[in-house]
Parts: sequence; structure tokens; C-alpha cells
Amino acid sequence: MKPFSIFALALPWVAPLTDALPQDSGTPSGLSREYTMTNLTWFGNISDGGPEVSFTGPSFSSIESQIRIANPNFTWPVSNDEASIPKKDVQKLVCDPNGVWWAQIFRIKEGIEYLRGKTGQCYLGPGPRVCTRISCSYTSAIAWCNDNDTPIWIDCSLWADYAQDILDGCSVDDAAQRVRGQQFDSGNWNIIVGLDNDHC
Repeated sequence: MKPFSIFALALPWVAPLTDALPQDSGTPSGLSREYTMTNLTWFGNISDGGPEVSFTGPSFSSIESQIRIANPNFTWPVSNDEASIPKKDVQKLVCDPNGVWWAQIFRIKEGIEYLRGKTGQCYLGPGPRVCTRISCSYTSAIAWCNDNDTPIWIDCSLWADYAQDILDGCSVDDAAQRVRGQQFDSGNWNIIVGLDNDHC
């Protein structure tokens, strides 16, 4: 069980986990209609030698904003220790997931670069079929989804690797330069890359 820091819980901008909110739109979105959106929680250190703290929000950019309010001098730590790099446990890659529309390749590349190097532990509440948006730019989104009926914890740095696999394996090199896909982990969670027109 990961501890919630008293420091983090005392901050007015640290939002509690909420019930999953359905994504109800009559136009194409980045997620299959089978999935609903919810918050995610990040756990980690934001100062050298400081306690582990937690922040909750509807997207990872929201969480990073909260971190930088709490510590304006915060920087993501860099590790050259290969032994500490989490290993992928891929189950399968699907390049034509049901209900997922096309995103722009170069925007997804930007999203992957943004996510790469983000450390800490990330928590997603119980599913199945709940997701949270971890990157979104100009309607091109990357989402992290839980298909378990229990909460999950993963190393946040895995996100970029799974999204990169989708980009490498599912991109269509035509005039539109488009990509969509879904990669599943053996832990019964997955990453979706696709279009998201909900304030993205």
C-alpha cells in the first residue's frame, strides 16, 4: 500500500480520486465507447531527501502543473542505471482498435517525448475499461487504461515505451501521416493512441 503524504493531502489543489466519468460525445474520440475516463494519481519525491508525496488529476500535465506549484525548482531525475529501468511485458499490439480514430504521427511523437523520462509510480483506479489521458495535443492523444477490477500501480516511465511501440508498429506513412493503436500489457492494462477531440 503506497502512503499518501500529509503534505500532499493538505494542499488545496490535490484532487481526490473520483468515480469514472463517461465520455459522452457524438463525434469521434480517442477512446473506444467501451471505455470511460477517470483520474490518475502520481506518487514520488519532488525534493531531494523529501517525503514521498502524491498528486491526483485528470491528466499527467495537470499533475505536473501541481508538482511545479508545490516546488517551482522541481526537475525530473535522470538515471543511467539500466538495472533500474522497468521492463515491458507486452501481450499484444492492435493497430485497428475498435472505435479509435486516427491521430497525427508528429503530435504523438511530441507526446512520447513529453512522457519519456517521467518517473515515479502511477495509480489508476479499478476497472474494467477505465482510462486516463496522459498526453494530448491538437486532438492527438495517448491514454492509459485499466481492464482489471482492481486498482493498478506501474512505473510511469513505461508509458512512453508502449506508445513508441504503437507508433513504430501502427503508423500509416501516407499523405495524412496518421496513427492509431492499442498495446496490451500482461498485467491487463493497456495504452491507446488515437484522436481525442475533448478539450485536447
